[in-house]
Amino acid sequence: MPRQRQTTVRQYKYLIVGGTTKAATTSLFAYLAAHPEICAATYKETRFFLDETYPLPSKYRYSGDVEEYNRLFPEQADGDSRHRLESTPDYLYCPSARERIAAFLPHAKLVFSLREPISRLVSWYRFAKQNGTLPQTLSFDGYVEMLFKEIDTCGTAKDMPSRYARDGVPAATEQYLQTLQQGCYTLYLNPYFERFGAARIHILFYEDIAEKPRAALANLCEFAGIDADFYNDYTFQVTNRTETMKNSALHRKYRNFRFQLRQWTHNKPLIHNPLRAARRTIEPFYLRLNTRPAEQVAVSEETRRRLVHYYRDDVQALTALIGKPVQWWN
Repeated sequence: MPRQRQTTVRQYKYLIVGGTTKAATTSLFAYLAAHPEICAATYKETRFFLDETYPLPSKYRYSGDVEEYNRLFPEQADGDSRHRLESTPDYLYCPSARERIAAFLPHAKLVFSLREPISRLVSWYRFAKQNGTLPQTLSFDGYVEMLFKEIDTCGTAKDMPSRYARDGVPAATEQYLQTLQQGCYTLYLNPYFERFGAARIHILFYEDIAEKPRAALANLCEFAGIDADFYNDYTFQVTNRTETMKNSALHRKYRNFRFQLRQWTHNKPLIHNPLRAARRTIEPFYLRLNTRPAEQVAVSEETRRRLVHYYRDDVQALTALIGKPVQWWN
């Protein structure tokens, strides 16, 4: 009796959430992963298709054998027709990821969650202070000045749509120094639209996910070709909220430990699933002990005007790209 041919990575349907950072992609992944027509990767941010030198760690990274991608979906048996889901926001900023997805996943559809770029930058600033990447004494105005100096030193976003593939050579650059230019979304989206076509790309906005999640998911389900009725009685809960930490060094150690534990257990469901359930119980108590009321981030009027001026042309270009008005500022 002939042996049944095993389904390859290329034959599956995929829904890939590819950006941007600090735009509710963790919550979006959780909402989609709950859907019965979705088979999610065992953890949210796989980073599989990023360049090896991209400055984010991962357990698996493409190194010539795309079938290793199967390791991230151990719960999907051969022949399972569900859509595979993964979410790596930095795919938006990595040309190699774009080309690898196009080459290896012909049935993939891509989702990009975008956020008003100034509030996104404020969120990144809070996140970087939360995990100890930025000093607690650095003001937001000081952070913005640092970012503009970085662009003045290394080139503008328009000159260099991806700092990670300048002249085709990946450059390992700290992520927190890229956050200003990464808010110029069309610089990174245009190549995706050219490579995949508009029919395979869905744009949604953080603001809609936060304020009207059911409507946002209904539109996304229509794009993906899955049943939107699942979300009629679904409870939408925010995950991975940026907090103000009492002890950022402790929180950084906690995040590193959690990342390493997840990397080790993700394909061991008998260990991974109980630990994930335990985390959902324990983590709220930890956060209650190690967080303090969020401080209002002070943004001077001069800094705000500077940022609006910097992003305005790109927002207009985004309106033209997606064919509907993007009204982030009056």
